[in-house]
Parts: sequence; structure tokens; C-alpha cells
Amino acid sequence: MIDRAAEKARLERAADEAPQLVVMRGRRRVGKSYLLNRAFEQYRSIYFQADEGEERGHIDLFAAEVGRLVDAPISFADWDNALGYVETLGEKEPLVVVLDEYQWLRQAQPELDSKIMRHFDRWERNRTPIALVVSGSALTLMEELLEGDKPMFGRAAFRPLIEPFDFRDASLFAEDKLSSEDKLRRYGLLGGTAQYQVWAGQESVERVLKERILSKDESLFEEPLQLIRGEDEIREPGNYYEIMRSIAGGSTKFSEIVKSSQITSSQLLTQRLRRLARLGFVEESAPVGGNGTAVWRLADPFFAFWFRYVYPNRSRLQRGRVEEVADVILEDLDNYMGWVFERVCRLWAEKYAQIDEFSSATSIGGYWTRTHDVEIDVVARAQKKYLALGSCKWSKQADTHALDRLLEARDSVRGGGRAKLFIFARGFHNALIERGADEDVTLVSADDLFS
Repeated sequence: MIDRAAEKARLERAADEAPQLVVMRGRRRVGKSYLLNRAFEQYRSIYFQADEGEERGHIDLFAAEVGRLVDAPISFADWDNALGYVETLGEKEPLVVVLDEYQWLRQAQPELDSKIMRHFDRWERNRTPIALVVSGSALTLMEELLEGDKPMFGRAAFRPLIEPFDFRDASLFAEDKLSSEDKLRRYGLLGGTAQYQVWAGQESVERVLKERILSKDESLFEEPLQLIRGEDEIREPGNYYEIMRSIAGGSTKFSEIVKSSQITSSQLLTQRLRRLARLGFVEESAPVGGNGTAVWRLADPFFAFWFRYVYPNRSRLQRGRVEEVADVILEDLDNYMGWVFERVCRLWAEKYAQIDEFSSATSIGGYWTRTHDVEIDVVARAQKKYLALGSCKWSKQADTHALDRLLEARDSVRGGGRAKLFIFARGFHNALIERGADEDVTLVSADDLFS
């Protein structure tokens, strides 16, 4: 199971050590349901996935799932009746109960949290071996379940946030023979969302682009629009599309987004950006040191790719002009990949680099000044001291000019004079390799990112 071994083991422990309450959250398509099914496939369990229905319908569907477990027709008058019956099952034999897409249950019955916790309190007192898992994709609501004035506050033994896979784990969905460069391109197109990787299959980057993303009858063609429309917090989704199109197109500063999205009210734009951030669609990044202002990015590479290339070309794609649009995208793809490569290099430094300068850092990110006259793609810092500075070049062969510019930038950074230097690129010119060895500069290739 790709990258979810720790979460799977902890869910199994919850079942083994029941009674326990688990509250799981994560955006749609990241693989929550798959994880739950895999974790509990060997346990006696009731798995119920809710939908946009009414309370009566939810109770009847839950009863049907219980009926499958006991191999008999079951009906319940209300949730109290249903949870009481679950308790009798748990008293006989350990049981796992999963309430997936919980936001729909709560929307239909706002008092369900309190009802559940009254029963769970009794299960805990009596040591009834029932592991209860509440899972949902409405991030704001799921976070609110655990706030101080809510019935579940302080009660969940495990509270996992299931996030998209990183570039390494996402590459495991592709063919083994794919080059490191194409693995990165594929990540730039699809991001790390599990379902997107599954929908794309193991095809080449070009075929994924043409057959899975740009073809109007495929799931990925309008996926971002569907997800945004499905968020309860979002009204007038078209305004949010424009914000995301602006950011994907390179307008990352607040003032730039105001201009390109044509939202004249700064207060309104701030509210919408904060809402998108809360829902996990965008993120605000501040420089590690420096005096630069924060910038906004789309949080998921697939969304960044989609709003940069697919959103403005939907009319042509609806008319079947896939080859024409694909040619334009492939010609510009290396420009887009610069941002993706920076993101990947920072993650490598945070998570995978077996290098003291990164492992001992308290913060890793980018550096820029207010005027952007000095920008450094990767910096590692501890106690106001810069341990490492890195330049990311999505080029086939970075040359000595990349090192010259990095040295010049280092001289402009207070506290950076003794920082270790790194250059990230797909490959390196021989002159840079020789000079890097002489000047103790570490060169990190695309292959190195996966090794």
C-alpha cells in the first residue's frame, strides 16, 4: 500500500485497542475510503458511506449495512436506536464502525455529534470493544468537530489528516521504466491525489495529457470545477475560478491577483483567498527570512496545471481540438515545470535529504526580498543562521552561470555567508561539475531526487 503504512497500522491498532474514536479528514479523491477498507478488511466491521440525503434515508441505508453483517433484515427508528443496536453487537464480539463522508450525516442531523458521543461515553465506561471511525472530506467541518466547544473535543485517540502523495510516492503509480524527468512531469500534471493517478493509468506523459486530461468525456477534464462547486462554503464559484486562474497564470502577489481577477474589493478577495486556503485549494507562503511579502500558490499541482492550461481552453477542447491545445501546452510545459521543480526540491530537502544542513534546519522554504531583487529557491535556516542555499533550474544542463548567480545572492543574505550551496537541475554541464567539486557545491539531479 503506497505510503499509507503508518496510517494503516495506526487504524488497525485502534481496532485492536477499542473502544477508540478516530476522526479522519482529507480532501476528496486522496484515498481515505480505500485506506479504511484496507485497514479493516480483516476485522468485523460496518462501513457506511453517506451521501447528500435526508436523515431517514441515512438511517435506512445504515440499517442495510448492519443487516449485511448480521445476515438478517434490520430497521431502526432513529440514530439512538441504531447506535444502541451497534452496542449489542460490540458486546458480543469486537467491532469497527466507519461513518464515511460524515459531513452529509451531520448536515441531515446537526445533533448527531452529541448523540454519537453519548453512546461512545457508555462504550468507554463499559470497555465495549467498538472502534468508531468518523471520516469526511469537508475539511472545515471535520476540523470543527475537534474544537473546544464540540462534543468530540479531546476524545479522538487518532486524528489523521490524509494528504495527497508526494512526488516520490506518486511516481509509484507510473511505469517503472519512466525516466526521473517524466516522473516529475507526470507529477506536475497530476499532483499526488491518488484517484487522479489511478484515472491516469500508467501511460506516458503525452498520453495522460491528451487522453485523460484534455478529452472532454474524461473525469479529469472538469474535476476542479466539480470539487469547487461541491463545497458548501462556496457561493458564486465562478469568482473562485477566476482567482485560481489568476494564481495559476503567475499572479501570486495579492496586488497582482486583484488586478488579474478583476475583483475590485480587497476585503472580498481576502475573504475568498482565506476560504480557499481553509478548504485546501490554495496556500499562502512567506519567505524564510528576507523582507518579502507573502505570496499565494495553488496547493495542488494538478489544480495549478488545470487552471493554467485547461480552464482557458475549454471551449476549444469541447470542440475536440485536443491535439492543437496539447501542442501549445507541451511547448510551454517546461516554463510551468519550473514552479513544480522548486516545490519538489524543497520537499526533498525537508523529507528525504540525508544531509546535515537540511536535517538540522528548523525551517526550509524560499527566500525573497520585498522588491524581489534577491530570490533564492531553497533555503534552510536555524536560529537566524542560514545553513543551506539552493538554486533550482529546470534545465537539461545547468551551467556555471547558475552558480555565479547563487554566489551573488548569498552575498546579499545576512547570515548566509557560510551556508552550504546546492544546485538542483535535470543535469549539469561539465564545467559546473568540475567547479562544483572544487568549491564544495552539491549538485542534485532529477535522478538524485528519487534515489
